[in-house]
Amino acid sequence: KGGVSVTIAGGTFAIDAADDGVHANDSVTIDGGDLSIATGDDGIHADGSVTINGGDVRITQSVEGIEGGVITINDGNIWVVSSDDGVNVSGDGDTSTTGGGFGRPGAAAATEYTGDFWLYINGGNLVVDAQGDGLDANGAIEMTGGVVIVNGPTNSGNGALDYDATFNISGGQLVAAGSAGMAQAPSATSTQNSVL
Repeated sequence: KGGVSVTIAGGTFAIDAADDGVHANDSVTIDGGDLSIATGDDGIHADGSVTINGGDVRITQSVEGIEGGVITINDGNIWVVSSDDGVNVSGDGDTSTTGGGFGRPGAAAATEYTGDFWLYINGGNLVVDAQGDGLDANGAIEMTGGVVIVNGPTNSGNGALDYDATFNISGGQLVAAGSAGMAQAPSATSTQNSVL
């Protein structure tokens, strides 16, 4: 894409920033290290993709914790505190879906998502404390492993889980709590059962 990418393989970082803590207009990859981030905007932001393969990431203050077009969490220990969305997959989604997830009042069953905006959770530990949406995907979510705990919003205009297309879960452990006004659960097409 010709953009700037950031890769962190190790080390200790204490970042206190007025704007984004870690920012790239292409991709951010974290393979290891110890990051402590307090920011006036996004904790970690990439216009393209964010991939976390390991390390300890503590975002103690942010507007949005982790933001990118495609976010992949393979491993690591991640804690996010945000005044808006905790993990935000940004993009306009894909109009070929019928939208709406299982659990959203009045929502139709979603078709297979073919868009470009994804949140993949394959492993690791993710804890989110968000005043906005906990996990927000303007696209789809796929979870195959890991542990995710979301302490979501109390404002009914937001939800612990918020996705436009589908949320298929086949493994891992997910606990998400928050306001019920826009509550969503993983899609009914998931191979792992869930309770809303």
